[in-house]
Amino acid sequence: MMGEREENGIPLNSTKLKLGEGLWSIGEQTGVVGILNVTPDSFSDGGAYADVELAVLKGKDLADQGADIVDIGGESTRPGYEEVSIDEEISRVVPVISALSTQESFPPISIDTTKLDVARASLDAGAGIVNDVWGFVRDPEMAGLVAEHKASCILMHNARLGWRSNSILDSIKRFWEESILRAEKAGVEEDRIILDPGIGFTDTRDQDMAILRGLSELRAFGFPLMIGASRKRITGVPMNLSLKDRLESTLATSAFAAAVGVDFVRVHDVRENVRAVRMMDMIRKK
Repeated sequence: MMGEREENGIPLNSTKLKLGEGLWSIGEQTGVVGILNVTPDSFSDGGAYADVELAVLKGKDLADQGADIVDIGGESTRPGYEEVSIDEEISRVVPVISALSTQESFPPISIDTTKLDVARASLDAGAGIVNDVWGFVRDPEMAGLVAEHKASCILMHNARLGWRSNSILDSIKRFWEESILRAEKAGVEEDRIILDPGIGFTDTRDQDMAILRGLSELRAFGFPLMIGASRKRITGVPMNLSLKDRLESTLATSAFAAAVGVDFVRVHDVRENVRAVRMMDMIRKK
């Protein structure tokens, strides 16, 4: 594991996370990962940025709003999604990655994909991080690709694989143990791994809530932690909110995550979330 941490979430010793070719100081501030979906059917903004030119403009806008990572996806992973071909997914994401990666001082780019060939093409085009919602468990060759490219990775727990324990937190830990084992066996450096508990990829809303309430316990696993609750079902629960009305509840999850020391929040509304987590970062600092 990357190192011990105090109960209040402040690391005992500052550690560095490698993000592509850059470095991130763990514990200094909460990172914000901006979501850029170049898909026609994503649950929240499907079709909005399916055009390459519009997607590139949106990516630049996310960076201008303060995104520390821009996460680009070419296939929806919402419940009931339709899988697209490898060639189609590559045609969606690679032109956008190529254009954005050449921008001066652009933040690290993450490719959100489950397909080995899409990940390879994206890394070759300039991405530095692979965000695998199957956590290297469905396709273990993904770990070897990440190691080969000296890339970083986000390993998400996914309850859709059918791993079950009495506690969702126990299931997540078991899943992560397998993910990390596969990463390390393939040669992925420990300081290139981020873990995601998979909010929205569970069986029930109660499990999503248990993840939020258990973030401190999950953070003690020892690796940098990212959550992605933005606009998901859990943020609509309190008042039966529609997708377009979930900004404030998303901000609450981001602020709470920052308060307990989560390292990254993955969000659609970057500017607002940056403001929320920066304020919480200020409050929690000694």
